[in-house]
Amino acid sequence: MASKTGESSSDQTSSDVHYCKWGIISFNNLLQVYDIKPKWNPVLSSNKDTTFPLKRGKITFFSDFFKFCNFQLPITKFCKSFLDEYQIHISQVHPLGLVKLRHFKFASLALGYIPEILVFRAFFILIWKSPFFTFDRRDIGVSCLRSVPARSRDKD
Repeated sequence: MASKTGESSSDQTSSDVHYCKWGIISFNNLLQVYDIKPKWNPVLSSNKDTTFPLKRGKITFFSDFFKFCNFQLPITKFCKSFLDEYQIHISQVHPLGLVKLRHFKFASLALGYIPEILVFRAFFILIWKSPFFTFDRRDIGVSCLRSVPARSRDKD
């Protein structure tokens, strides 16, 4: 599994520790709104639990993944290929990194292409921005767009 520097969780600074701040009502609403199945055994952590290290047999998800990143369960094949390629856990990815991943997928499909992780890697590089991984643009001078409008009113 990828890590920042191979540090153990005990070496983390206090700013890297994330505690659960949810109540049962908010948690149950999240399960209902995002159709998180009881068979997946979702559990609300206590307010003393941290996101890392992971509990045995559990996966940490942040509500922002669902609310702002269009994340869904079960995960897509493209998301699985991304996690496999970089050998990271979904809870290690910043929500904005997930947005870039989803945007790439939607743009690929809109252009008539099957999203592929190797093409994604041509445009983005994985970087560490404490306490998460995210993506920066690769400096390659290539764009998916053929021409960029000078103004938002330009349609052609």
